[in-house]
Amino acid sequence: MSGAALSVDFLLAAGGATLLLIGAVAALLSGNAIKRVGGLLICGLGSVAALAAMGVGNAALVTVIALLFVYAVLGTALVVRLQESYGAIETPEIDGADADSDVREPTS
Repeated sequence: MSGAALSVDFLLAAGGATLLLIGAVAALLSGNAIKRVGGLLICGLGSVAALAAMGVGNAALVTVIALLFVYAVLGTALVVRLQESYGAIETPEIDGADADSDVREPTS
């Protein structure tokens, strides 16, 4: 391999790792359900870029991309369901509405 090809592979791997970390941080720190789904999708795209830089086969890359698509569809459906049920997509509001709807145990 030439030096230019190695530097492009390194940049692709570094970019993939950066996207992976940015997505993971966004998914962990966001209080919004749709932003969490988006953060995990960014994380997944970063992992695809890093895997491509490492020379993983096309079948594995297509499988990861298909799993990301399935995650996007299911995550979006879940966020829509949360919006319909609780009227919010912010995590603290959902937790509060869920706590209000729980049946209280009698105290003696």
